[in-house]
Amino acid sequence: MGAPLVSVAVVARTVAQLWNKPLVGVNHCIGHIEMGRLITGATSPTVLYVSGGNTQVIAYSEHRYRIFGETIDIAVGNCLDRFARVLKISNDPSPGYNIEQMAKRGKKLVELPYTVKGMDVSFSGILSFIEDVAHRMLATGECTPEDLCFSLQVMQ
Repeated sequence: MGAPLVSVAVVARTVAQLWNKPLVGVNHCIGHIEMGRLITGATSPTVLYVSGGNTQVIAYSEHRYRIFGETIDIAVGNCLDRFARVLKISNDPSPGYNIEQMAKRGKKLVELPYTVKGMDVSFSGILSFIEDVAHRMLATGECTPEDLCFSLQVMQ
């Protein structure tokens, strides 16, 4: 646990002891999903959980969460961030938003390597492709950054 989390954990334990209250641990992922259930009124949702370094397909059934699939290497958010960085796409307001806007102007579909193993997915091949091959394709005019963004949007 990192220093900021340790500090907050110590304060939480201290306050709980001072006020004689129980300290209840909450799974961060489930907290996100439960908020969505509360807001939408969904009873048995299937969700794509994308938060920080996580990418999971999770379903709720019989009062339990079950993970049906997840990334086997990097999270989709990390993939988008690195994809944008390699193509020198602005972070303002966010890489994902800018990729989406550029994708609207893309016309050519470039086949990106995308791996599905059972219910799990892999995004590292996309980054390897972008880092190794895309620069040559861009330099020769075979495609544009907008085409690559379009291709990324279509395959996801």
